[in-house]
Amino acid sequence: MKQVVVLAFNNCLTSSVIGVLDVFDIANNFWKIHKQTEQNFFQVKLTTVNGQAIRSFNLMPITPLLSINDVSQADLIIVPPVMDRIDQALAENVALTPWLKDRHAQGSILVSICTGIFFLAETGLLHDKTVTTNPLLAALFQQRYPEIVLNLQRLFIDENDILSAGPTYAFLDLIIYLVEKYCGLDVALQCSKLLLHDKNRSSQAPYFFSHSSITHQDEEIKQVQQWMEQHCTQTLTIESIAEHCHMSVRNLVRRFRSATGETPLMYLQRLRVEFAKKKLESTQMNVEAITYQVGYTDAKSFGRLFKRYTSLSPSEYRKRFSSRLV
Repeated sequence: MKQVVVLAFNNCLTSSVIGVLDVFDIANNFWKIHKQTEQNFFQVKLTTVNGQAIRSFNLMPITPLLSINDVSQADLIIVPPVMDRIDQALAENVALTPWLKDRHAQGSILVSICTGIFFLAETGLLHDKTVTTNPLLAALFQQRYPEIVLNLQRLFIDENDILSAGPTYAFLDLIIYLVEKYCGLDVALQCSKLLLHDKNRSSQAPYFFSHSSITHQDEEIKQVQQWMEQHCTQTLTIESIAEHCHMSVRNLVRRFRSATGETPLMYLQRLRVEFAKKKLESTQMNVEAITYQVGYTDAKSFGRLFKRYTSLSPSEYRKRFSSRLV
């Protein structure tokens, strides 16, 4: 039996709280059938910092069973995401930081969903860990916690005592993984089938914009990035990019890497992959024609590049994400 604490706080995503409760209850039902028992495997308690009801992101009231100070045992502690105003959420729930550290010291496994990782980062327990989160918030996370290693390719990461999941509905992948870990494959498969969930998906790369967000402070490099976005399907070289922005190649590469963490040509590759993704989603244009449109002549080599950034081949990506109306 596992004692599970599911936290909730103002502005948390409703589905990442209620959905977690639902999946654990579904797992309990299949566990009881599988083991021919009347006892649940997961004993789940919905908890807030002070034991008072909160209002979630969509203003739905969520009433807990207890406060964090009432928790006597917790094998797993699930921290949900907030959709925005992360600083405010951290400030309002500052009591979570020492409590999470104390529970971790007593053997609790800490589990974050999406931006829930910010709460775990505040504890200082992630310095030797690799974690994941929503790629859209990665720049903010790395600004606040530059010493913590992010792997944004993974839907979730298990570091034994710390688990983290990517955006919002990656909670399904994470909880199903925990069900398999503790209850076995049969119970996990039954849960996945009931929820029409692909149990073995592992990458969030296909779901997100593939180039770096423009969050740095180098205004000239921002302008270079914006110009590259507008001309990414044209024949561009590092020399032509440098010439356009009136920089030497060496200075361009140095400043671009300092601002974005990658070279201009790496950034160009990502832009072209993003262009191809949109064509695959919204048209029936063949892969060879799309390859040509993004400035490549060899569909096979572009296919390898595409898979490097999305974890899917162009044809696999189209099957998964193309419009049913095209």
